[in-house]
Amino acid sequence: MAGMRTWTALCFAAALSAGAAAGDADRVATVIGEDISRSELPAAADDAGQARGLLELVWRRIAPHYIARKGLAATQAEVAELAAYDREFSAKDRAQRARKLEELNQRLATEDLGAADRARLEEFRAVLARMASRDAERDRLPPPDPDRQAASYSPWVEMWKMNKALYQQYGGIVALTRIGHDPHGARAALLADYERQGLLRISDARLRERVFALLQARPSMVVPAERVDFTPYWKRPIPPSYFPD
Repeated sequence: MAGMRTWTALCFAAALSAGAAAGDADRVATVIGEDISRSELPAAADDAGQARGLLELVWRRIAPHYIARKGLAATQAEVAELAAYDREFSAKDRAQRARKLEELNQRLATEDLGAADRARLEEFRAVLARMASRDAERDRLPPPDPDRQAASYSPWVEMWKMNKALYQQYGGIVALTRIGHDPHGARAALLADYERQGLLRISDARLRERVFALLQARPSMVVPAERVDFTPYWKRPIPPSYFPD
């Protein structure tokens, strides 16, 4: 009986060891104590695609940790400021579109236009008319829930605060993106710093090499150092007009 118990214990230990080994083999990274498994990476991607997928998963964990660590959470006042900007921008945007629609109606009714110009202006008028129709539909909806609205604004506020803090802490190359200045070099420095602190560990050597190659690659558009500015868009003046003549 004692021999049977010993055998059972050995089998159980072996099963645990095999399970742990399988878990180790599946794990590609550990971020702030949380494992990322190979099964979470894009299945059909090549090495570069898997590296991009891994970097995205890593960043999802590091960004909120950095925000919390540096006390960068969005405040009620900051959320209210962004919401006020959006309301003002929306009102001015509607007014601009209404003026442009009226102008197009007049031009199409009174000017002697060539076929190409008329077709272009009619297409533009149709776009503005559809946008006005959608605005009217939104106006008939109940007002947005304040809590849901705050939840949608907070990530934007925190992203801009984080980007500014990263650049102030690490410097580095800043990329020009469609949503503004991006602290490309500082982000790479942060991940390297987290790795030194033991908060990030990429256990797959090949994937680690590719992830850091992505981080260190030079962006296609780089902001000159003297023009770097992490002022968020809602702290800038609203453009007077963005429509072409």
